[in-house]
Amino acid sequence: MSDKFKFQPNSKYFTISVYSIITCLIIALIFKTIFFWSSTSEAVGNLLSTLSPFLIGILIAFLINPLVNWIRNTVLIKWLHIRNRALNRLLAIFISYFIVVSVAIVGFIYIIPEFINSLSLLIEQIPSWGKSVTGFVNKLADRHPEMDFNYVRKLIDNADSTVQKYLSDFLKSTTATIYVTGVSIIKFIFNLIVAIIVSCYLLIDKKMTSRSIRRIIYAFFEKERAERISRVLRSTITTFSNFFDGKMIDSLIIGILCFVSMMIISLFDIEGFASCALLVSIIVCITNMIPYFGPFIGGIPCTLLLLIYSPKSALIFAILIIVIQQLDGNVIGPKILGDSTGLRPMWIIFAITIGGWCAGVAGMLLGVPCVAVISGLLEETVNARLAKKNIDMPVIENEKVRQNKKPDDNKSKKEK
Repeated sequence: MSDKFKFQPNSKYFTISVYSIITCLIIALIFKTIFFWSSTSEAVGNLLSTLSPFLIGILIAFLINPLVNWIRNTVLIKWLHIRNRALNRLLAIFISYFIVVSVAIVGFIYIIPEFINSLSLLIEQIPSWGKSVTGFVNKLADRHPEMDFNYVRKLIDNADSTVQKYLSDFLKSTTATIYVTGVSIIKFIFNLIVAIIVSCYLLIDKKMTSRSIRRIIYAFFEKERAERISRVLRSTITTFSNFFDGKMIDSLIIGILCFVSMMIISLFDIEGFASCALLVSIIVCITNMIPYFGPFIGGIPCTLLLLIYSPKSALIFAILIIVIQQLDGNVIGPKILGDSTGLRPMWIIFAITIGGWCAGVAGMLLGVPCVAVISGLLEETVNARLAKKNIDMPVIENEKVRQNKKPDDNKSKKEK
């Protein structure tokens, strides 16, 4: 067989073929996502459910890594002078997980029964609240006999029974979820154990994993592009880490501050504050993870909760939440978070709104760091393109200012 009919490899056509195949796959994926959304979302949901132990493990490792670093660098190396790298790393991981698991166990033992007790007290207060509202409506009916309040009375009676039934069912389901063993609980425990194991291995092999990812990036991309991808990944991890670490500390402080404030207010015989202090503080602590809207998202249901006891309690709590939110936004938050995202308030609100629309509460939590990363990449790209074109924005802005001032200067000269 002559060389004329032999297959001659050509890197140019091979590259074109690879790009064509990738383009066709992306188009097919977009087409399937748009026109077969139900089946696509179901497949994505099943995939995420299968990978949930690994995703949770990555999240646990991501969140616990700052604690591991602090224990290793400050406690073990600086205070105890343990210089062996392998030993201090393993000890730091063990101590960190021991602290987290201990706090979780204490929470389950003390907080959850108190949570159920608060809900029980709430259910017991609903009938008296209904009677108070009914009495108020009856007084209005006596004062204004020309008005018909029968519809309002029926609405209150139905709302009273509906809310009480809903809370009773929720309490029963919560109790069953906590205390009754079942397939879902066993599956959750299994996934949690797998997630903890995965997170441990990720923390132990952190440097090796990072090195493997960098090797893959440099193997499949040109050096300049590989360096850019590595820089973007580092920036993304730093942004997410700073944001979530700061928000967790900030939310914990706000939750403790709310609990202490409510306990102090309860000393003045304010009805409902002592019994709901723990439940309300937990809700405020969790919702405070959402920037800007978090305190209000947690404050509104808690205000309605205290409204069952008395309007005075609800009003005092609403004022307390506003004061705590202002303290958090102006003092505590900036001190802890600093400029972790680098976003203006308008973009933070935009990120929360779009994230909530796309993925609910999880989207509201992840929206801010995601938009921060995109904003940083966009700013870097714009600066690079301006530098490539030798355009200096301060020079242009100063030139515009001078041009705007010239007519006034000429006018003043003519007048002279």
